[in-house]
Amino acid sequence: MTTSLDLLDLVHAAILAAGTDADDRIYRPGDWPSQQSTAPQIKLRLLSENRASISRSGAPQFTTTATIRAFLELQEPASEDDAGAGIAEAAVWKLKRQAEVAVVNSYPLMLQIQQIASIRAQFAFKAEAAMHLAMVVLDLDLEFYEGPDNFAPVLAEDLDEISLTATNYPPVTLTAGLTE
Repeated sequence: MTTSLDLLDLVHAAILAAGTDADDRIYRPGDWPSQQSTAPQIKLRLLSENRASISRSGAPQFTTTATIRAFLELQEPASEDDAGAGIAEAAVWKLKRQAEVAVVNSYPLMLQIQQIASIRAQFAFKAEAAMHLAMVVLDLDLEFYEGPDNFAPVLAEDLDEISLTATNYPPVTLTAGLTE
């Protein structure tokens, strides 16, 4: 039984184990406050979840797509001829590539999903004073199956006796003990 939060944990573990330029600065949830001086860093959060039914009747079955958003952030000092901006842009795309490769090559993650439905990346850049800040927002759409066990687990006690009473004439009662 897989959940979107399980996938978030697996993405976190995959990027952490892969050894990116962010080292161990990979945070989950991704809204933890941090300082620019800790860059490069990666912040992860579960952005959304979408379920599409795959059965019209019977037990609930869904193809679920979890979107995990990664904020990959870093900074580079400004330099002459705006070289710092180019260095920051190249470094953040390198960090993005490291994170993607870590996720795509994660065997534990791939065991839990049907496919990586899509990967989207957007670049953001900001120049403040003596530093160039660069960020890539990376959205990973991970598709997985959810079935009846995910929504209605049946709690049952061991069956050790069956008792039946028929109300027709003459009344009949049957009791059977079940043993292993």
